[in-house]
Order: sequence, then structure tokens, then C-alpha cells
Amino acid sequence: MDVEAGPAVSLTLSGTVRVDVGGRPAEIKSRRGRAVLARLAAADGRVVSTDRLIEDLWDGEPPPKALAGLQVHISNLRRILEPQRAPRTPARILVSEPPGYALRLPRDAVDLWRFADLAATADPDPAGRYARLGEAQSLWRGDPFGPHAADEWAGPEVARLGELWLHSVEQRAAAALDLGRPTEVVAELPALCEAHSTREELFGLLALAQYRLGRQADALRTLRTLREFLADELGVDPSAKIRTLESDILQQHPALDAPTATRAPETPPATVAAPPEVDRTADPEHREFAGRESELEKLAEHAETSRRTGLRIVWITAEAGGGKTTLARTFGHRLRAAGWVVSTGHCPEVDGAPTAWAWREVVAELAGDNEIEDPFLIARQVRGACESRTAEGHGVALIIDDAHRADSATLQVLRQLVAWLTDRPVLIVATYRPSEAGTELLATAAALVSATADHLALAGLSDDGIRALAADAGLDPIDDATVALLRSRTDGNPLFVRELAKLVASRGARDAQTVVPSGVREVLLRRVERLPDETVTMLRLAAVCGRESDVDTIIGLWPDENAEDSVLDAIDSAVVAGLLTTDADQARFTHVLMRDAVYDAIPTLRRRRLHWRTMQLLADRNPAVTDELAVHAALGASSNTVADALPIVEEAARHRFSTEFAADSAPLWQHAVDLHDLAGHSRSTASTDDRVRMVHALCDLVTALAHRGDISAARVRREQALRLARTVDDPALVVAALTCWRTPGIWSTRTKGVADEVMTTAVLDALGTATGIDRVRLLISAVFEFEGFDDAFAIECAEEALRLARETDDVDLRCAAFNARVFTALGPDSRDRYPALATEFLELTQESGSRGYEAAARFYLFLLRMSQIDLPGAVAQMRAGMECATSGRVGELVVVLSAFNAVTDVLRGELDSAAGKYTALSAQLRAAGMPAGNEFDLIGQLCVGWFRGSIGHLVEEVGTIFERSPHAVGWVYVDALIDAGRVDEARAIADTDPYTSRDYYWTSMEAFHARALVKLGMVDEAARLYQILIEWSGTIAGLNAASVSFGPMDVVLAELADLIGDHDGAERHRQIAVAVEEKVRRGLTAIS
Repeated sequence: MDVEAGPAVSLTLSGTVRVDVGGRPAEIKSRRGRAVLARLAAADGRVVSTDRLIEDLWDGEPPPKALAGLQVHISNLRRILEPQRAPRTPARILVSEPPGYALRLPRDAVDLWRFADLAATADPDPAGRYARLGEAQSLWRGDPFGPHAADEWAGPEVARLGELWLHSVEQRAAAALDLGRPTEVVAELPALCEAHSTREELFGLLALAQYRLGRQADALRTLRTLREFLADELGVDPSAKIRTLESDILQQHPALDAPTATRAPETPPATVAAPPEVDRTADPEHREFAGRESELEKLAEHAETSRRTGLRIVWITAEAGGGKTTLARTFGHRLRAAGWVVSTGHCPEVDGAPTAWAWREVVAELAGDNEIEDPFLIARQVRGACESRTAEGHGVALIIDDAHRADSATLQVLRQLVAWLTDRPVLIVATYRPSEAGTELLATAAALVSATADHLALAGLSDDGIRALAADAGLDPIDDATVALLRSRTDGNPLFVRELAKLVASRGARDAQTVVPSGVREVLLRRVERLPDETVTMLRLAAVCGRESDVDTIIGLWPDENAEDSVLDAIDSAVVAGLLTTDADQARFTHVLMRDAVYDAIPTLRRRRLHWRTMQLLADRNPAVTDELAVHAALGASSNTVADALPIVEEAARHRFSTEFAADSAPLWQHAVDLHDLAGHSRSTASTDDRVRMVHALCDLVTALAHRGDISAARVRREQALRLARTVDDPALVVAALTCWRTPGIWSTRTKGVADEVMTTAVLDALGTATGIDRVRLLISAVFEFEGFDDAFAIECAEEALRLARETDDVDLRCAAFNARVFTALGPDSRDRYPALATEFLELTQESGSRGYEAAARFYLFLLRMSQIDLPGAVAQMRAGMECATSGRVGELVVVLSAFNAVTDVLRGELDSAAGKYTALSAQLRAAGMPAGNEFDLIGQLCVGWFRGSIGHLVEEVGTIFERSPHAVGWVYVDALIDAGRVDEARAIADTDPYTSRDYYWTSMEAFHARALVKLGMVDEAARLYQILIEWSGTIAGLNAASVSFGPMDVVLAELADLIGDHDGAERHRQIAVAVEEKVRRGLTAIS
């Protein structure tokens, strides 16, 4: 290895420990400092872990602050070895490399390394061998490592080098005999034979040299001395080679005169094996993938496929510490070696990063520019870079790490790039944690399914993988019992394996079994606790800054004088411990779990004060408000500083809110609302201005939450805004609270059929005096508050809103009014007008350029195609909607897509699969706080029960809903009672002719209505219903809602016709049902 810049450095370790820098001796005053240098040299350039260094240097009894002491010695040695190294530049000789340190010098610069290389190299030419081994022996000045030769750690290496030296002496003596120089051999070997009485090769060479000098008697005496010693001390005879030599000397065999008669072996014996070559360019993290080769092979196959056929996406999933990031990085390393262009972007783990940060990193690596703010321009720059690189014949791999933290802009850029680069040899690898994947990420994955090559869900490491990773962490050798311990404690999670292995290496397996807590947080913090106090302080400061922090920021936060040296030494210590990595002036935690563990361990008060100091430091450097500044202000504010923090946070929130990614402003608005609460602005005693400001912050939070698809939270915050607005004598503020939900809508924002009396009353009161734009917005709010239980009034409001909006120049307002009107047209009363309304809505959204509303319009056209049993057309509209959807719309559409997948299973007759998908969807919605969660659980069971012939098992659940909202499930309840054997109860309810809500579920509910009448034999009622439902002949009951299917409407029409005596009509309907089912089969085939 070449050491760049600085004076030449050489180490003399034979018989002493000496350093020469620039040709002059350099003094190492401390004995332990010399021992550190010698111990690292003994590793022959390999990394020595800090645990091993401490164990060796303190003879297994390290003091409590041994690591801090080691760091002091390392720092002193670096100053000696590189006196001209500039501040903040990485050391090049004594380097930090997890899990410890290594010596990086040219082989010729260390006498023992040079000696070993010379002594271990075979050379068939006697003259060359003689000269080479002579140079080797000139480097041998005494015991290796001088005064440290007797230290326990030095024993194995001293023995190895000593054996190599003796072998080199024998080799050189053999070469001397080959060259006709027996005198030299006779002069050198007697003393060695006396010192090494069992070394037969030495005695044989000396005897041969004596014989060639005409001293036959001396030669025989030499061999007799060897024979007697072996017999007396060991009870053995000399080897066959020695016995043959002795016989030849007695007989004066002519072969002994030949110069090559007893050539020594040209390679050292197996017991003197040289250390393995060290690949100093290899990334040590790559070694942990002994258990990931199958995944790497799959990734390589997908890369080759993308070269041949165009862009492909691979999703890598694993929970925290599961190895997804390292797998992606290792794969990127292999692709680079194969000539690919590879660029990686990391989604930030903390709030406050600029939008689309991962793609900014990609742009910086591909094009050298990451200052662009507009996500569309970022996408174009990535596209241009990919197109130019692929045009040059390169494959391009884009790695997006931690996509579960991706903001809306990041995912939009991803969707846009896939559309643009379809035919290019591009592989996109995205990693994420399944448990933290948001709706928009899952929706994006669903939208890109056609370009997806694979989903790699990582399992735990194999035993080989655990063994390799443990060795990399310093636990080597490792026995089977320890492998089993690591597996039982970690389940093969790579991060957990690494951290627990470090603990076992330093404290032993018993401690890991009995003391180490099972949680990785405690394991990680135990690693931190063993570090010097200054390193722990630095880690806390870095954790407050986030996963990645600027070194100057840490220095600025440092509490003491001489901050720079202290911080840099602490960072180096953390790098060696494997907790941080560095790049230029940035320090980054190796894993987000480590950052989180350190951050959470900081006491709350101290953490808050650190955030405030960080905010002040950042503001002093750059007064411009950024998300990062706002987050620190929010997390660091106290009752004394909240007035200073609020303007910063609100300005950042407004800036993010003003972009097309309003959903990403929700965390900042949440911080703003929390600060208002901290300042007491929600109290009735607060000033009017303060309460007004808080209402506006709440309104913006509602809109941001609605954009994000967090419906339940948005409703709670809107009601809070309404309550606070009413404490201020300002009707306009009340209207602002009532109309702040300004996002596209594709489904109900309430539990189906249940009114929110607070909101409905407030909206009606405000409508009484409202005019102009305020009235339009209130009417739109009324639509979504009254739909599902007063559909006629909802339609009336929607029609007036659309009429008034058409008279304005406000395009967004017209889109919102159209959205409300199309939503109310999903029921039977607007069936004829629905196609024209949906089509006009799409045209308006395209003219306005509103991608969110266009996605909603595509959804309504998707429903239209479903009602027409045009499955390919429906899929086409859904794909188009996914491509233009943003934020919460993507989340909503992925729910629609999931429901659609369940419906297609129902249409195929795969009821078990459909039931599983409905259950999973319901759980997902409930977890996200969506009102539709319970609804989907029930409708899934109703679908499956319908085709299995009974819904009696659902009677109690449906009955509960019936008591609350009889208009929503009246006839379903009647059917469930009949199937449960409670016919009298069913008939009693049927006689009241329950009203059915005339919404998007109307055809579904009427199918149950028809079947209930048939089961109860209610002829007159059946005749009336037949006349109503005949208009839906040729359709699928419920399919217009795209979330349910109860078979061809003609099936229940045939049943009704039979009941009323129209058997010809019944037969006709059955024939139509067969035709409908055939149309469904063709559609399913087309989309499969």
C-alpha cells in the first residue's frame, strides 16, 4: 500500500520497537504506546478489534477506562507517525476501521513484514535464493517485538517468525552448498545445532558441508551427536533421510560430491504458513453475507433481465437490523465491479429534511447537483443522467434506501421515472421495513407492479452467515454452541448478531446469556456505555442532530474548550466501535436503531435543551428558515421560548404546505399546534389573535392530514378547530373551520350511515347566511357530512355547489364542486347522468393540471367501467389514476385496488382467497384509522356468505348496525335473521318495508332485498321490486361500487319472476345471467 504525502515512515520490530519518520528516529515515550504499535504490526495489516487490543494490552484485566486509555495511545501514535497530517483529514497509517484499528504501511516499511515476505518466497535459482535469504537474515536482529516478545499476545507470532527464521537459515545453507560454499555453512551452523538439538535439517546440512571440506570424521561425529540426543532425550531414531546420509558418508558415496545432492526444500513447511493476503480494498461489511448469497444471485439475475428487457424494480423488505441496507450496498458494490453505474439515495429517518432528499443524493452522485427544489426537475435530471449513461452502454442501478421514510415527493419521482425509463437498462432497488410502510408506499408498489421483478423478504442469517458476521465483529474463533446462542438470542437478525457478538467477544458467552437484555436497544446501549465519556457525549449530540450530522454542528454544541480535537477523537472512537461512519465533514450512525437508542436514552429535559441549542446554532449560521431548523425549534421550545419557536415552525409548515406535497407538511403543522397548546392559545383566556392563529394552524393541519389520508385524525382536529373558532366572535373563522377539509374525495369520511351531529348542525347554521365562495365550500362540506343518511339533501347541496362554482374563475373550487357532485351521482338516482358528469370532471382536472383531482376523476371512471363489467377498461383507469395520484390519493387508490383484487377473487369463485384479502384490507384500514375499516370487514363476510348460501352467522353484527343505521342494512338484516332461523323477526321487519340508502351500495342492498322477499314469499312486494330492478338487468349486483359482488342481478330477477309467476321471464333472466358470467370470464382472462 502507498501512503500518500508526508515523510517516509519505517518500523523496526526485530529485537526492539523503533519508528523512523523522515529518516530520523521518533520517540514513543510510553511502553504501552510501543505495545499498541507492536500489537498492530503483529496483525500483518489486518484489523484488530478494540476489544482484542484492550484484552491483550492489559493482560486480560483492563481498568474501567481502558478504552479511553487506548484512544489516547492511538492519538499519540498518529501524531508521531503523521506529524504533517492536516486537521480533520483521516489517518492513513494507523487507520480506524470497524471494529478496531489497523496499520497501513508498505510491506518494505516494516522489517518483520519484509523479512516474512523474503523468507516465505520460493526461488528455484540457488543464487537468487541465497541472496534473497541473506537479505532476510540481515533484517533479523533479535526476538520479534523486542521487549514485548514475552507478552502473551506476541507468543504465537514470535513462534511463527522464529520458525520462519530457522527455516530461512536452512534454506540459505542449502543454497550455499548448491553454490559450492561449504565453508560458510560450517562456520554458521554449529552454534545453531547446539541451540536446536532436535533440528535434523541443520545437522544434516552441517554434516554434508563438513564432508565436502574433507572432514569425514567430523561429519560422522555431528550425526552421531544428533542420534544420541534423540535416543537419550526422546527415545527415537533419526529420520530415514539422516540415516541415508550417514550411510552415504561411511561409504563415501559419489553423489555427496554433487553440488545438488542434498538440496533443501524450497518452500516452508506447513507449520510455518504465511499469513493470508489481506484485501485492503474490500468493504468489511461484505463479509456478513455468507448467508445472503441466494439473494445476491437473484438480484444479479434481475439486473441482467433489466439489461435485456428494460427497467425493473426490486423491493427488499426486512425489519430494523434485518440486513436490507447492507444487502443493497453489497449488491451495488458488485454491480460497480461489473461496470454498472450505481447511485444510492437515503430517505432520512428524522423530520426536517428537504423534499425528495433521496433523489437529491442520487442526482448529486450522477450529475453533481442537488440544489434543485422542484421534484419534477429532480426527476428530469435523474432521467437525463440515466439516459446518457445507458446510451454509453452502461447499466444503471438506482438504490433507494429506507423507503418507508419516503415523503410524497420521493415516491412521485419514483413513479415518474418508471414511466419515463421503461425501455432503458435500469434497475431500481428499494428497501423498506414492512411494519413501517405507509399507505402511499404500498400504493406506489401496487401501481408499479408491472415493472416489479421481485419482492425479497429477508429472513434471518444462516449459521454460516452468523459465523462469518460474528468473526467480522471480533468473535473468532466461534464454536457451535456460541453460534446456537447467537441464533437463539437474535433469530439471525444481522444487526443483533453483530452487536451481541461484540458483547460476547468482550464479556463472554455466559454474560450474554444471563445479563444482556433481549431488546436490541439495551444491547446497543451496552456498547455505548463502554466508550469514553467524551465519545458518549459526542454520540448524544450527533443523535440530536439526526441519523447524519455535520461535524461543525457537533463542534459548535461541544460544552468545553478545545472542542475540535475532542470531537474528532470522539468521532474516531465511535467509528472504531462501529457506531459511526464518516464522509468528509459528515458523521452518520451506522444504523438508525443506534441513533434512536442513543437519542431515547437522553433525559427529556436535556434533549429539549440540546434541540434548542442546535436551532440557535443553525440559525446563527443561516437565518433562512428550513424544515431542519423548524424541527429543532419545535422539539426544543419551552414555555419561555415558545414565542420564538412558533414563527419559525409555522413559516416552514406554510412553505411545505404550499407545494403539491401538502401531506408532507402534517408533521410541521402538528408541531405548530403543539406549540400553540404549550403557549396556552387553546384556553378561553388567550388573546383573540392567539386563538385565531391556532384555529388557522388547526385548519391547515386538517387539510394536511386529509391529504395524507389520515381521516380519523383530520376529523378530530377539525372539530377542535370548530370549538376554538366558536370562542371568537367571528363567523368567518367558523366557516374556515367547517371548510378546511380541502382535498379530493372518493369515499365517505365517516362511518357509513352515521351522522356527526356536531358537524351537520354547524354546517346547516352556517349555510343560513353564507354567500359566494364561502357558500360553495360549505355546500361541499355538507355533501360529505349528509351523504349516506340524507342522500337527497346531499345531492341538492352538490348540485347547488356545482352551479355556483361554474360561475367563478376558481378552478380548484370548480374541481371540488364537481368532485362532490360526481360522488353523489354514484347511487341509482343519477345513473343516467353519471357517465357525462365523470367524463366532464376528468376534462376539467386535466385542464386545471390538478393531479390529485385527476386521480379522483379516474377513480370515478373506474367505477363506471366496473358497472359496465368492462374489467380491462377499469384496470386502465386505475393505472392512470395511480400514475397521477399524490399523497393520500395514492393511499385511497391502493385500498380500492386491494378491494378490486378481492372482488376479482369473488368473481372467479375463489372465496377463501377473497375472504383473506377482505380481512387483511380491513385490518390495514383500521390500523390507519380509516372509518371504512369495519365496513370492509363486514362486506367481505357478506360477499362470501352470499355465495356460500347463508349469512346467518353475521346476524348479531348486522343487527348492531341496523339499530344504529337501519337504512344502511335493513334488508341485509332481514336476510341474516332468516338464515339464522329467526323467520318471525325477519318478517316483522320486512313488513315495515325498510328504506335502503340510495348510494353506491344500493344495488348490493337490493339484491338482499330481493332474496329476502323470495325467502319470505312476499309476492306483491316482489312484483313491485321486480319492476324497479329490471332496469339493472345485465349488470352485476354491487360491482358498481368495485368493492363487492353479489353475482348477476338477473339471478335475483329470475327468482323474483318465478315467485310472481312469470316463468318465461325467469328463464330469460337466467340466460342473461349466463351471458353476464361469460362476459366476466372474458374480462378476467384479459386482466389476468
